[in-house]
Amino acid sequence: MFSFHLALDSWHKRLALVAIGVVAAVTSLGCRRNDLAPPPVAVQTAVLKREPIVSMTRFSATVRERQRIELSFKVPGTVDSVLQVRGPDGRLRDVHEGDLVASEGNRPLIQLSDSDYRRRVAGARDRLAQVQAKKRAAAAAVVAVRANFERIKALRERNSIAQQTYDDMLAKRDATEAELEGARREESAAAVALQQAEDDLQNCSLGLPIPKAVVSRKFVERGERVPAGQPVFEIMDLSQMRVAFGVPDTQVSRFQIGQRVTVMADAFRGEQFTGLVTKVLPVADLRTRSFGIEVSINDPRMLRPGMVVTIVLSREEEMVLVPMTAVQRGKDDDDLSVFVAVNENGRQTARRRRVVIAGVYDNRIRLAMGSGSEVAPGDTIIVTGAFRLADGQAIRVLDAPKPISGILP
Repeated sequence: MFSFHLALDSWHKRLALVAIGVVAAVTSLGCRRNDLAPPPVAVQTAVLKREPIVSMTRFSATVRERQRIELSFKVPGTVDSVLQVRGPDGRLRDVHEGDLVASEGNRPLIQLSDSDYRRRVAGARDRLAQVQAKKRAAAAAVVAVRANFERIKALRERNSIAQQTYDDMLAKRDATEAELEGARREESAAAVALQQAEDDLQNCSLGLPIPKAVVSRKFVERGERVPAGQPVFEIMDLSQMRVAFGVPDTQVSRFQIGQRVTVMADAFRGEQFTGLVTKVLPVADLRTRSFGIEVSINDPRMLRPGMVVTIVLSREEEMVLVPMTAVQRGKDDDDLSVFVAVNENGRQTARRRRVVIAGVYDNRIRLAMGSGSEVAPGDTIIVTGAFRLADGQAIRVLDAPKPISGILP
């Protein structure tokens, strides 16, 4: 029994010695690894450079006609005729909504019965002729009375006639001249009445105030009685379209009178229209806090009022852009940096450099140059693997430096 326990104790001792040796070896190996420098981190780099970037801003708007006009008669009357156009079957019919009409040939769009107004014109002409005859008679009487007055006046100066005779002739002269003045006023009033009657006769015919228009609404039919001022037709000028929309105060400075912009319609994929900025309101709307912009389209082609369009405003400027993976955040929100690859004593090393961002474009970040950023065009920055780096760490570049480029949609 004694010899067995002794042998067992010897075996435990040898096992403990082996375990200690292993631990010592592992510890020794660990100490040696801690003494070694960490291996270079594999990264990808790119060279900073200024590049032209085309940025596009889109505004949604609704198409409006150039002009919308309600037509009405200045005088009351009964509709006698409406402009005739050829329908799809080739037969003539009264114009209605959707028809394109033109002012060629001075054809009226709608005509009232004018028989009453013609009689008024004839009566006004007769009245004017009567008044003119009365004026001529009064003028002749004035000439005769003035001659007699001059003769009586000469006799009175020589005391050849009585004072009463002179006074009677003076009163007669004044009365005759007053009659002539009254006849002149009547002539003027009769001339005005004739002109008004002729204008009323002309106003029985209603034409187009613009060269071409589309009938958008029709309110009356042939034979219908219409009062003065009641709309009978509504027409639209579609030779030019207007697009009105609002922009915030941060964008209004980008619009100038006479500036050309691109307009795209949802109804016509692939089609583009050229618009001209014709109005920029100087004051913002108090409710929406936006500035009104109006764009005119001189060649609207298929565009129609009510269609939804998109105004595209493009601008090209030079930027310095980096991928989002290149920018690292520090303890504070404003503590942003990138790692620059530099050659130190023949070894590629990562150095932290502070940057200031000026915006995000697509999936890249724009750097503000000269505003606290410690990088400049020409520097080689680390774009992949930067999150594993520390300042002064050795790196291994997987690819050759290449420029950052691209065009934003």
